[in-house]
Amino acid sequence: MLRKELLERIGDIVGKENVITDTIALEVYAYDASPYYNMPEAVVFPESTEQIIELVKLANREDIPILPRGSGTCLSGGVVPIYGGIVLVLSRMKKILEINTEHEFAIVEPGLPNGELQEVIEPYGYMFAPDPASFRVSSLGGNVAENAGGIKGVRYGVTKNHILGLEVVMPTGELITTGILSPNYGMEPDITGMFCGSEGTFGIITRICVKMTPLPQSTGTLLTFFTSLQDVGKAVSEIIAEGIIPTTLEIMDRASAQAVNDYINFGLNPNTEALLLIEVDGLDVEIPGTLIRIEKILHKNHCISVSKAQSPEERTLLWKARQSNFGAMGRIRPSQLAQDVVVPRDKLPEMLSSVQLIAKKYNVVIGQVAHAGDGNVHPTFLYSPWDQEEIERMEKACDEVLQLAIDLGGTISGEHGIGIEKLKYMLWEFSPYDLKFMKSIKDCLDPKGILNKGKVIPEEGGQ
Repeated sequence: MLRKELLERIGDIVGKENVITDTIALEVYAYDASPYYNMPEAVVFPESTEQIIELVKLANREDIPILPRGSGTCLSGGVVPIYGGIVLVLSRMKKILEINTEHEFAIVEPGLPNGELQEVIEPYGYMFAPDPASFRVSSLGGNVAENAGGIKGVRYGVTKNHILGLEVVMPTGELITTGILSPNYGMEPDITGMFCGSEGTFGIITRICVKMTPLPQSTGTLLTFFTSLQDVGKAVSEIIAEGIIPTTLEIMDRASAQAVNDYINFGLNPNTEALLLIEVDGLDVEIPGTLIRIEKILHKNHCISVSKAQSPEERTLLWKARQSNFGAMGRIRPSQLAQDVVVPRDKLPEMLSSVQLIAKKYNVVIGQVAHAGDGNVHPTFLYSPWDQEEIERMEKACDEVLQLAIDLGGTISGEHGIGIEKLKYMLWEFSPYDLKFMKSIKDCLDPKGILNKGKVIPEEGGQ
C-alpha cells in the first residue's frame, strides 16, 4: 500500500481527480487481454510528458514499481502489475501533433489508437501499415512496445519498420529523443529500434514519429482451399520465390476453418485441410496480371478451388472467414489461449501438421491461423476454465508447441510479446549469456528495476 503522503504528492503532479485508489476501480487495471491478474496500488492518468517525468522521478526515488499502460490489449500479461505499484495509463495522451504529407510522417502521442490514426490520415491518401488484429483499439504506444505486426507484415513489415523517431522518459526520469525527433539526428547512433519490442521495460514513450505509407491504387483478393498442408506450404513458398510479395498470406488449418464454417457457413469443402487467403496491392495495371500468376501457382500445387473478389463487397465476403476466426473458436469452448510463435517459412507445413498431432496426443482442441509469409503461427488452445484436468493437458500441449517452434529454428514470440506468459520459455530459447546480456542492458537503463518490473527477462536468468 502506498503511503498517504506519496499519494498526495502524486495528486499534486497530475491532479487528485486523475489518481485512482478505490479498490473496485483498481480492478479494471489488474489485468489485460491475457489470463493474468494482480492489483495495482494506484492508477494514474497523466496528460503530459512533464507530468510523466515527475511521476517517474518520484517512483525512482521511492523505489515504487511503475508500469505504462495503453489500451490493455496485450495478450501476454505485459501490462499486469505483478508487483503492484503504480499503473500509468496513457489513454488521455492521444493527440495527433503533426501530419506532414511532404515528408510523409505524423507525430502522435502514445495513447492514440492505431485505428484512429488510420481514419485521420486516410483522406490524405495514406495509411499506417502495421495493423494488428486489435488495431481499432490498441494504442500506438502499445504497438511500439510490443513491436506489433499484423496481416500486412509480409509486405510492409512490423511496427519498428514504420517508426522514425521517439520521445522517451527513461526509468530515472531523464527525457531523450531518438531518430528524426532528435536534434542530433544523423550525428549519433539511432537507438529507436531498441525501444520497439521492449515492452515498456526500457522507458515510457511520450511521442512517436510514424511513417505514413501511401495507400495503394488497387487490391486483389483470392480465397483458396487445399487438401494438404504440404501443398499450401509449397504454394506460399513458390509465390514468394516468383518475386511476388503479397500484402496478405493467411492460412487457417482445418480446425479453424471448420469452426468458422459452422459459424457462418461459407461453403467449406469437406476435404479441406487448409484455407489460404491472399491479397495483393499495387498499381491498377499490375493487379490482374499478378493474380493470374498466383492462380497458376495455386493450381500447380493442387488447390481445390479459387475464389476471386470482383468487387469490394465480394472482398468483404472473402475476408469474413478469416475475420470470424476467434469468435467462431470461442463457440467451441468458453476460454481460449492464443499463442504466437514464428518458424522459418519452409518449416510452416511441418509446424502446422505437428501441432495437429500434439492436439491429438493431449486430447485438446487447437485451431491454427498463420501469417504465412513470415512464418508467424497462432495456435489457439480451447479449454474450460472450470476443468482443471483439461487445463493441465492444455498447458502440456502448449509447452510442447513452444518447444517445437524452437526445435524448428523458430522463436517463441512474433508479435504478442513475452510479458509474464513466456518468461519460462526464454530459458528454453536463450543461453544464460544471452539472458545476462539482456539483463545488463536493463540494469544500465533502469538501475533500480522499477519500470514494468518482472517482465521479459526471467529472474532466474541473467544472473
